[in-house]
Amino acid sequence: MTEQEVYRKIRPLLENVNEGLYWDFKKTLHENQIPDIVKDILAFSNSENDRDSYIIVGVSEPKTKSSENKIPLSTEDRRRLNTDANYIYLPGKWDVHGLSAEDIDKMKQFSAKLTEKLSSYMLISHPQCEYVPVQINASRWLYVIVIKHTPGVFISKEDLLYPYGDHKVAVKQGVLYIRIADTTLGARTDVASATEHIRVWKKYITWLENASHLEPTEEVQNG
Repeated sequence: MTEQEVYRKIRPLLENVNEGLYWDFKKTLHENQIPDIVKDILAFSNSENDRDSYIIVGVSEPKTKSSENKIPLSTEDRRRLNTDANYIYLPGKWDVHGLSAEDIDKMKQFSAKLTEKLSSYMLISHPQCEYVPVQINASRWLYVIVIKHTPGVFISKEDLLYPYGDHKVAVKQGVLYIRIADTTLGARTDVASATEHIRVWKKYITWLENASHLEPTEEVQNG
């Protein structure tokens, strides 16, 4: 995808007050985060979403509460919400601060190492990613990891550990990670349900069956 195509896709997402089923925001990324990003990519790839997904780097959560988002609470509101607060604050827009040219160079190195992990750890299907810097002003860029919508069952063939030396597992062998709303489910207690396992495998098997029935064209048959 070109820079312009990617920008057209992500521009509406930057106006949201939260993350979603097919997009995620990151302030920045460094090498220690590669296992977590692998997990996110697997979750996006396995989710019930028939479009490309995006990890957008160079975006932070709002740091301050805006008076425009300040909502007064009545006595009845406080009783209903079981709170003593006089106000609640609606979520604010994310801070699209972007990355420097030096940051973009680091992101390219990050992407090369991420690609190596995705290539070497997958059991059945390999996620297809594109890495696109998007310039937002004269000196700042966003860095977008585009996870292409491709058929498959995306799981790791072995545990992927955090690089901290404590042997903590980031991506567990054989676990099906999926994306629900703005959350990645997989290991620990938040496991993908049997329904999700059936959905992912059924969709992939159907695709394999349809692909196997495709006959080569007469031109190909005749050389």
